[in-house]
Amino acid sequence: MSLYLGSPVEEFLAIADTGSDLIWVQCKPCEECYPQKAPLFDPHASSTYKVISCNTDSCSSLPHTSCGEGSQCEYNYGYGDGSLVDGFLSSETLSFASTGGRRIQVPSTLFGCTHRSNGTFTKNGAGLVGLGGGKLSLIRQLGSSIESKFSYCLPSSSQTSATGRLNFGASANVSASNAVTTPLITGFSSTFYFLSLEQVSVEGQGAVKVKPGMQIGSHTEQGNIIIDSGTTLTLVDDETLKSIAAKVASSVMLPQVKDPNNDFNLCFNVSGVRANAQFPDITFQFAGGASVVLHQSNAFVEAAQNVVCMSLVSSAGIGVNIFGNVAQQNFHIGYNLDAALSSTDNIYSKIVPNSFEYLMSLYLGSPVEEFLAIADTGSDLIWVQCKPCEECYPQKAPLFDPHASSTYKVISCNTDSCSSLPHTSCGEGSQCEYNYGYGDGSLVDGFLSSETLSFDSTGGRRIQVPSTLFGCTHRSNGTFSKNGAGLVGLGGGKLSLIRQLGSSIESKFSYCLPSSSQTSATGRLNFGASANVSASNAITTPLITGFSSTFYFLSLEQVSVEGQGAVKVKPGMQIGSHTEQGNIIIDSGTTLTLVDDETLKSIAAKVASSVKLPQVKDPNNDFNLCFNVSGVRANAQFPDITFQFAGGASVVLHQSNAFVEAAQNVVCMSLVSSAGIGVNIFGNVAQQNFHIGYNLDAMQLTFAPADCANL
Repeated sequence: MSLYLGSPVEEFLAIADTGSDLIWVQCKPCEECYPQKAPLFDPHASSTYKVISCNTDSCSSLPHTSCGEGSQCEYNYGYGDGSLVDGFLSSETLSFASTGGRRIQVPSTLFGCTHRSNGTFTKNGAGLVGLGGGKLSLIRQLGSSIESKFSYCLPSSSQTSATGRLNFGASANVSASNAVTTPLITGFSSTFYFLSLEQVSVEGQGAVKVKPGMQIGSHTEQGNIIIDSGTTLTLVDDETLKSIAAKVASSVMLPQVKDPNNDFNLCFNVSGVRANAQFPDITFQFAGGASVVLHQSNAFVEAAQNVVCMSLVSSAGIGVNIFGNVAQQNFHIGYNLDAALSSTDNIYSKIVPNSFEYLMSLYLGSPVEEFLAIADTGSDLIWVQCKPCEECYPQKAPLFDPHASSTYKVISCNTDSCSSLPHTSCGEGSQCEYNYGYGDGSLVDGFLSSETLSFDSTGGRRIQVPSTLFGCTHRSNGTFSKNGAGLVGLGGGKLSLIRQLGSSIESKFSYCLPSSSQTSATGRLNFGASANVSASNAITTPLITGFSSTFYFLSLEQVSVEGQGAVKVKPGMQIGSHTEQGNIIIDSGTTLTLVDDETLKSIAAKVASSVKLPQVKDPNNDFNLCFNVSGVRANAQFPDITFQFAGGASVVLHQSNAFVEAAQNVVCMSLVSSAGIGVNIFGNVAQQNFHIGYNLDAMQLTFAPADCANL
């Protein structure tokens, strides 16, 4: 594929490879490199070239690195055929041709400046462009600017003067009437594009079923084949290959011969009949009823003079089944990476009440362990308590053991991720050590790390999210319950689960919190397309951008007490030295609803006028307004309290949302003063039995009343 690199621009041709991530070209000096026709890239001649430090997130995204001279990130990057390249991770301006005729620049693109290479590279190419699904690939770096879409059409390898096209963004849509679609499947490796191959049929000979799943090292993948533009032949397991070869041999009426190069398993002598030799179509049926018919040019190759071989070979040598580029020739193939997760399998987590907080399920590590952790839209960091944890709150579940997981990694203190945390220090071995606090005074200390998170999905399978940033907590102090093993930050900041999932869930999530009194009830936290709240009685209010990216700010206009009229609420809110346009945040991790003293006093007066019961003092001093319900508990009447948010969004809080039982025969209004923490909060008691949807792209919050235990 062509690409333009540097300032001034130089054009290069490089291998287009959907089976790897790193973009690289050979750079001066390059004494131990394969010979190439084009001049080597000279980084010193480009004004936009920069070397990346070895203590960065980008460097840690590479599988094998070391710290070179001047703390440069030096890589050693390998491929399935044994090829290797060494060099320095760098950034540079990449440029591409566009449909509008002008050249589009992509500044600060991460790429490798290779100074040593060894392998099966050809002199016509100056490097390789990783088009995989990992963080450093061209596709992930372009990300939302191309809507996470790309497509290509590979001309036949025999058409040496032909030109195909690699498209990005809207022009990558494949919309032909005969197009077929199959799901991309999330795997342990974020690089590979996994598919589910159900069977392979040989024309006139019937079908061969293919085993589901695939074992790669210690990991069992749900997909059983990857699609790879950088691999020539199609590789399948020996059992499948043997059955397909037998059917092809039965179909082809030509003498079999041995491949002189020992690359192929089944070859035929076409001497004297080359032009008229007949070979069967071979059909690959992928999940979703997607049948891809491989005609002769896709399924057979000329291995030597008068020798034609089936282009399916054994995957035993590398342990990965691959749909290679011979099979892909003359197909327009489109990848939609956002749809990979959200259109076929939407992830979700169950939510359970736990004494006025809500715990969500998540699966962590390799092998997987299930944990329950607080679901908190008012913070960002995901964390669990880890071994060793001597100064920690007691928990029922076993502590997470990072040394028992093959996918656990510690994050360096000199990384962008570490600097996203509010309070950090450099621990032993340059580990990013955090001290993370909450509004109620709780604190956790530990090491920022990365790990594979997994979730249940609507399709019934477990979806893995590799390299998720989370905290391994070794010290904790605060109001945490023994039923939870940690906390999942669902806020809007960089380290939150929502922002890390990002475009894969269309920046959407929703939840429905059952009543805290329904201790055996289960609600659900949905992500992606299944997070839409579409009930006929749904109402929507804007999410307001604030100084803190963590909080979800709303604009509360007034609070009405049934039969007593409305209390206007002051616009805006002062948090520290910052004046926010929103005047309340919505927070699933805070129990009560907090409002300023002036508003609280007015609401309390209206409620007191409405309730015909004797007032009593709260024995725990948590609440401002309480009533004695002795003898009338079952029949006590309390008014609805309506919160009217911007956009005409009126959220009616019935008795269970606005009043709580604080002690025996004592019921209190669940609105209290925000003076202690300085932030107004719409808490989780108020949110119970509402289906609440967050759309962070549209910056909208939607409420719909619901029976969350049965939604």
